[in-house]
Amino acid sequence: MTSAHDGFPGAPEVPAAPEFPEFPGFPGFDAFAEFDRSGGPALLAAARGLLLDFDGPMCRLFAGHPADGVALRMRELLAERAGIADPGPVRAALRDPHGLLRAARGREIVADLEALLAEQEEVAALSAEPTPGAGAFVRAVADSGRVPAVTTNNAPRAVLAYLKAHGLDAWFGDRVFGRDPEDPSRMKPHPDCLLRAVAALGVPPGDCLMIGDSPADAEAAVAAGVRFLGYARSPDRVARLRRDVPHPVVVGMAPLVSAARTLGAVPGPSEE
Repeated sequence: MTSAHDGFPGAPEVPAAPEFPEFPGFPGFDAFAEFDRSGGPALLAAARGLLLDFDGPMCRLFAGHPADGVALRMRELLAERAGIADPGPVRAALRDPHGLLRAARGREIVADLEALLAEQEEVAALSAEPTPGAGAFVRAVADSGRVPAVTTNNAPRAVLAYLKAHGLDAWFGDRVFGRDPEDPSRMKPHPDCLLRAVAALGVPPGDCLMIGDSPADAEAAVAAGVRFLGYARSPDRVARLRRDVPHPVVVGMAPLVSAARTLGAVPGPSEE
């Protein structure tokens, strides 16, 4: 074991941090066995294109710049436009920034909310908390010859800022497909960003696999004809992903990284 104090006799050895965190409160939970039971390795091996949701599988976007504060700024903008001095009447409305954007009406207010949200997401990206193992997974998938892309309800510029800050931009290139800035109704569960990704990759939908952490991701994948693998960062979140359909689910990134590092050749096109 390597000590953090090499060269200082008698100094205690400091164990290296684990590559992946364990799941406190779930003793004995075996994420690898659960992944195998759900058929996850076969899904990954069969994929030619990989579509990753951003906030969740890749990082916790608002870890350092909370979404509540972003939503408050958006509600204040709405209140100002409505001529309300105190935004109290709208403060109890939606607390989700994407929900506020989706509910907005009128081209000008949608454009202003979109600009504000995109700006705030880009700020959040600089303090986002990486999902343990996500970078290793992307690199292993790309090394296998499979093509990764991001399909997200977030602004593309926020995703690109995060990828660049964490040295992942080269693995994705321009394959970042975010929300349509002119039409928030096309955010997931609408399949728009997935369909754009599939078209850009030139891979049939059935040869693509989406990894997402919400029922909206699953619904969008089904609508796009793309296979779906749910991502849960802890065991207690599995049921939410299987709310309507018993989709395969992976808990944490460790099983995905392990499977990706042993992937064989990219399969040929499926018959559709």
